[in-house]
Amino acid sequence: MRNPKVSSGALLLLASLAAAAFAQSDNPWHGVYAGVNAGEVRDGACVSGTLNAGSVATPVNQICPGGGSLAYGGQIGDNFQYKRMVLGFSADLNVGSAKSQSVATTSTGAAPPAGTYSWSGKLDPGTFSILGMRVGLASLRWLPYLKVGALITSGSHDSTLSYTPAGAVKPSVSFDGGKNFSSAGWAAGGGVEYGFNGPWSISAEYLRASLGKGTNSTATCSGLAAACAEFSGLSFDTSHNSFKADIIRVGINYWFDYW
Repeated sequence: MRNPKVSSGALLLLASLAAAAFAQSDNPWHGVYAGVNAGEVRDGACVSGTLNAGSVATPVNQICPGGGSLAYGGQIGDNFQYKRMVLGFSADLNVGSAKSQSVATTSTGAAPPAGTYSWSGKLDPGTFSILGMRVGLASLRWLPYLKVGALITSGSHDSTLSYTPAGAVKPSVSFDGGKNFSSAGWAAGGGVEYGFNGPWSISAEYLRASLGKGTNSTATCSGLAAACAEFSGLSFDTSHNSFKADIIRVGINYWFDYW
């Protein structure tokens, strides 16, 4: 003979599980999540420079980065779902492998002084954050979305010109070339996320980012007074174009509200 208390308890348990499963499938993309991401940043920011000595101008070759660099980091966000519409807010932090770009030119005349002029600088950000929102149209497993937000960078993004006298092995003076890109801008794009049968999901995303122009500047010699004496009246002028980048990355997220 069945125990009515046991049967009633089993029915209540099954009903609770069914209600939870229904509630979860009804709003599968609602709640807080966190995860990691990795991808590639393909960027562009060119800097041009000129050494001016009175009426004599000596161009320094333009610096432009080539190819892409690896970027990886993490993200956290919160989604609100109503029927199939999803509105979310997120914060990302990524660390990139920014490389210094450099060119060198040699002068043999009196103005500018004879020697080697080496120009170097990081033309892409080493660390960047994206604070933004996304809007998506959800199904049970898939969430295609559009994303827009503010892009904030950190780390050095200045260029420098150093001078090494003919026959020497170390630079004796330098010129601060100014900033290659601004510290804040925007990012916009879209992606798609797929939810597994559990609290995990995987996403693929493309963003177009812009940091605008860096500062154009005119710098004078920096170093010992005796070494800078021969650069009296000589300045280093730099100009910068707009920094833009393509960010392509994949991510894995854990959904804390899944259960």
